[in-house]
Amino acid sequence: MRAEIEERSLPDLSIPYLNIITDEARFLIGTRARNLVALEYLLKRIIERVTGEERAHFFLDVNGYRFHELEELKAEAKNTAKRVRLYRTEIVLKPMSPFERRIVHMALAEYPDITTQSIGDGDARRIVIKPYP
Repeated sequence: MRAEIEERSLPDLSIPYLNIITDEARFLIGTRARNLVALEYLLKRIIERVTGEERAHFFLDVNGYRFHELEELKAEAKNTAKRVRLYRTEIVLKPMSPFERRIVHMALAEYPDITTQSIGDGDARRIVIKPYP
């Protein structure tokens, strides 16, 4: 498997973005990006052990797969915010990872008439989007 690694900074992420570019992306991504998430976890633990850092911070991607998913998540959050604004009612989103919730909170922070709140515990934690009182 041949691959290149592209490093860049993204406005929405305050951590380095590492993108693996390869023709064999499906093996690295896996079903529902499980392989990619596992690879990121392993790389972070290796870097922490080698460098002695308490927490390694970076965002690992393959052929922009996760970046595209985050863009869709932001678009979905903004569309939901428009519905909340129109109907003046709160809407509860599906459960998300802490990173995904952070992206949604940041994407909707620019809406002065909308507020977001995380509710629930563990894997069931989700965001409520509601009109600002």
